Amino acid sequence: MPSVRFLLVPLALTLGHATSWAQVPVVRTPPPEKRPWDPSAPQPSEQVPAPSRNDAPDAAWTGFPGATSAPTGPDAAPLPRLPEVPPLVPVPDDEEPVSVAPSTPRLPEPPPGPPPVPNRVSLLGARSVGPGGVAVGLSLGFPVVSARAALGVLPRVDVLAGFDTLYGMMNEPRLGLRWTALDGGPRWSLGVVVEGSHAFFLRSASMEDRGARYLSGRRNWNVMPGLVGTFQMRGPRAPRLFADVRYHVALDTEPIQRTPLGGLPPDLVSSGSVPVRLGAEVPLSEKTSYSVSLGGDFRGRSEDATFMPVVSIGIVTGL
Repeated sequence: MPSVRFLLVPLALTLGHATSWAQVPVVRTPPPEKRPWDPSAPQPSEQVPAPSRNDAPDAAWTGFPGATSAPTGPDAAPLPRLPEVPPLVPVPDDEEPVSVAPSTPRLPEPPPGPPPVPNRVSLLGARSVGPGGVAVGLSLGFPVVSARAALGVLPRVDVLAGFDTLYGMMNEPRLGLRWTALDGGPRWSLGVVVEGSHAFFLRSASMEDRGARYLSGRRNWNVMPGLVGTFQMRGPRAPRLFADVRYHVALDTEPIQRTPLGGLPPDLVSSGSVPVRLGAEVPLSEKTSYSVSLGGDFRGRSEDATFMPVVSIGIVTGL
């Protein structure tokens, strides 16, 4: 039966291979600790201790497998020569390395310029501006806003002109003279000043109770003689202090009789007060300064306040 023969031959071949595989013994690899010692087998290399800090490195750390020695004699001539490296200096392990701060380059110093020109322009003090000199200033404060100008006509005499306003309720043009009586050089001076003015009021005296006359202390005609002193600290741009003390004579051509059955008031009534101003002119440049003034008016008229504070800040410059 040929068909059965063809089926039995592959089956016999398959069973024969399976039997041969089953007869091969299986060899297990023992663990490392139970393996027999074989002197011919490669053994692990010995551990090389690491060098301490800053010690010369050991040859076991610098060498590598397969290293060859450098050629010597005529064969070493064509090889490039490396720069010589200085030997390492060992440092004890217990010492800390000293840190060196990087040096910053020093820039060359600029050449010294000319010294600053001293500021001698004074409008509120006692020093004259000199022949042909002009000084102007503007100040804003309470109770008035002021504009001033000084024109030098003689070495120690100035003509003064100004304008004061109580924010429109009172307007007063002024005219006067300033004479530097004592000149102590650039540090101090003492002068005599006198000013006269005529004030124009927005409202008449009969319609006013605590208005422009009460706040400003001015009347229709005003004369203010007094003394002015100046002291400047050391330095070309040092502050210049001043003190201004005057006696204010007010002439009222519109007096009001406030006492019942007092009769008609006279045509002219005079009163006196003492204005005191303390301040400083602080130079900003050769001819320009800003000014600060504090003080008050000590008044003797019963219709006015006994004391009226005054404060202002402004700027002064020379032309």
